[in-house]
Amino acid sequence: MGRVIKKYRTHIMALAAVLFVLLPQALGQRNPQVLIETNLGNITVELYPDEAPVTVDNFLTYANGGFYDGLLFHRVIKDFMIQGGWLFYQDGQFKYYYTNPPIINESDNGLSNLKGTLAMARTAAPDSATAQFFINHADNLFLDRANAADGFGYCVFATVVSGMDVVDIIANVPVIPTGFSEAFPDAPKVEMEDVSVLPCDSVQCSDFNGDGTVNFADLALLSSYWLDDAGCGSANDFCSGTDLNYSGQLNAVDLNMFANNWLETVTAD
Repeated sequence: MGRVIKKYRTHIMALAAVLFVLLPQALGQRNPQVLIETNLGNITVELYPDEAPVTVDNFLTYANGGFYDGLLFHRVIKDFMIQGGWLFYQDGQFKYYYTNPPIINESDNGLSNLKGTLAMARTAAPDSATAQFFINHADNLFLDRANAADGFGYCVFATVVSGMDVVDIIANVPVIPTGFSEAFPDAPKVEMEDVSVLPCDSVQCSDFNGDGTVNFADLALLSSYWLDDAGCGSANDFCSGTDLNYSGQLNAVDLNMFANNWLETVTAD
């Protein structure tokens, strides 16, 4: 039985590979979007995997793992930025989680620290960013690599697409100096209650080859990755758009979203 399954697996992969090279890749998929729900309102951000692939994959890993849920915006400086992704408050104490290893600094990607963009926070070491990020509350061009005093700057990897009014509200919360932040918002504390990656569940997202209909050609492309042990990320365009929930691998959630769009036709907005 095992040899039979292996035989058919080989045939399916060969067919999928032929169709794969004939199809444009990830035509229907948009850039990943992440919803940051705070106690003061919601912020939706769009990530830039083409410009900052390592940083985007890093951010998605933390978001998909629930790392940011319950963490605070612990450093808020109006007309500069709001920073979070480190501390949480529990049993009257501030605590923190251990992070994954630091990532490379992709600040040479051509994106600028304009108001509303997200960038990775770091120490004085250029390649030290882990989980902390900030949302620029002004055009902070001095943070760009081209203008940075240290010659490296801070990597922009996303921008706010909805909820900039919430960023403004957070930026105006009264702050106090503490041992871990010179500008900690304490009245109230600003919590990221839930940070979730938004699935790409529209008909257009499941139309991987862009022919206007979700059909067998799209299924073949999905199958080519379903049978592959490699993960999905920025490097392979999230498995050519088939990783519909940006989880890093094809799973039943992706298949269910695809099935819900089966034989549907893309309509103009």
